[in-house]
Amino acid sequence: MTDMASTRIHESDRQAHAWLVHLKSGTATREDAEAFRRWCDASPDHAEAFIRARRLWDDLGPAVRTRAERREREQAVPRRHGVRSGRRAFLATAIGAAVAAVVLLRHGPALGLTGGGDATRLRTAVGEQRRVRIAPDIELELNTATEVSLRTRDGVVTGMRLRNGEALVHIAPSHAGPFDVELGDGTLLASPGASFAVRCLDAAASVTCLDGEAVLARSGEKTAVKPSQQVAFDNGGTATTVAVNPATALAWRDRVLIYDNTPLDDVVADINRYRPGRLVITDRALGERRVHARFTLDQMAEVASLIQDAYGAHATHLPGGWVLLS
Repeated sequence: MTDMASTRIHESDRQAHAWLVHLKSGTATREDAEAFRRWCDASPDHAEAFIRARRLWDDLGPAVRTRAERREREQAVPRRHGVRSGRRAFLATAIGAAVAAVVLLRHGPALGLTGGGDATRLRTAVGEQRRVRIAPDIELELNTATEVSLRTRDGVVTGMRLRNGEALVHIAPSHAGPFDVELGDGTLLASPGASFAVRCLDAAASVTCLDGEAVLARSGEKTAVKPSQQVAFDNGGTATTVAVNPATALAWRDRVLIYDNTPLDDVVADINRYRPGRLVITDRALGERRVHARFTLDQMAEVASLIQDAYGAHATHLPGGWVLLS
């Protein structure tokens, strides 16, 4: 082995041990999970180093682990992830914002209603689902970790923006006024008697129609979405409308999650919306594996063990509901 290769592996081992200590400290955030995942994907050396670190950690005595965790908490300079100290203030602000968002979702009201007029918002917590009637003839079904802003005029709800999450909108045939839904950079124009689901996660959004008809207006183009049809869009453009089975696509309404030939990476990302903590896949091949799975929301507490048994993954359980799958 050359000196350069030896130095690279030594640095990977150092970073892997630092990551393991930090993740086990109980202070890691969701942004840390994403940063850790990117670190694992950056090089095969990183994933292998983390496996070595985890094995060593399992062999260590409790006293040694306690000292390592205490040392991690006492370190003021965030050099454990190879971060330059000049970015300290920026990272502290970003992590603080992430923690604030998690606290708001987990410890806020079961269904938050705040503000007035354009500022009126509805929220559900992680793992929570709710029905709410926002007008005499308009009802919403809110899925987990969802945030909606309502628009009103003279005390009458005229529309909404889906800021994050997933919601099913029911508009009664008797509804006479306008009602549109903003999600991402698109606007959904709905007719009376329409029922449709809207989903917006990160930069990706979709519309699934159950009854009636809705029209997606985006970038100067309009796309009609009819019953049992779905259209998805993101920064790359609007996809072609496709036929879907609403019972499968919206199985969450029955507290069921169904995945058909879906990469395990995507399955885990979706499951993370329904449970506290975080599942993190550290093995690229495992994440790319396509699976057929069906989980109920009542199984979320044991879903890591189910994945471990079904797909031969190794699970490392950390504080705060975090589980590393490799």
